[in-house]
Amino acid sequence: MRRLTLVDSFFFLGHDEFTGRPSLSRTSLGIGLAGAALCDLLFTDRITVEDRKVRPIAGRPSGIPTADHVFSEIVSETGTHRVRDWVDHLRGELPSVAADNLVALGLVRRTPERALLRRRHRYPPADLLVSTAARSKARAAVFGVDRPDPHAACLALLAWTAGVDDLCEPELGRAAVRAWMEDTHHGLPRRIADVIAGTAAVAAAVVYTGDRS
Repeated sequence: MRRLTLVDSFFFLGHDEFTGRPSLSRTSLGIGLAGAALCDLLFTDRITVEDRKVRPIAGRPSGIPTADHVFSEIVSETGTHRVRDWVDHLRGELPSVAADNLVALGLVRRTPERALLRRRHRYPPADLLVSTAARSKARAAVFGVDRPDPHAACLALLAWTAGVDDLCEPELGRAAVRAWMEDTHHGLPRRIADVIAGTAAVAAAVVYTGDRS
């Protein structure tokens, strides 16, 4: 089975793993995908984060389509910008970009359907082993005995940040999950923790302003 990137995994977490219907708002999905893409670029040594600002450290793309879309925007900038500014900038376009790339890779199909006077799409998975792997990995990060690796920890943290509230139900309540998330976030390398914090800041701002479409 193809190893899922964080962008792939978060896309599947934001959709029903069997029907492909969205389970998050487009805004929340975009925020999580933006954080996931930045983490993918960190893990592949394409960017770094210093003083909460994103800086490219490589000239070549990573080979991860959605992350490379983000990378091309980062390297085209003459200045550096904060993580939260990048997440806020990218959140609107990344749901479509990620969907197009997963369709092109053959991991999902695009199926149109109507919903309340507007047209939307669902993305049934080509392989249930792939679509269910993301949730399994995030849950294993939380329920595992040992501290999870940064990749799995990021997935769980991004899921919690973007509002995947049922990730650990029914075994754990929200208070227990929140305590795990806070402890895990503090244990991450600083640059990764800064991406999670920047993503959370945008998610919190969206809740405050009511922009949850």
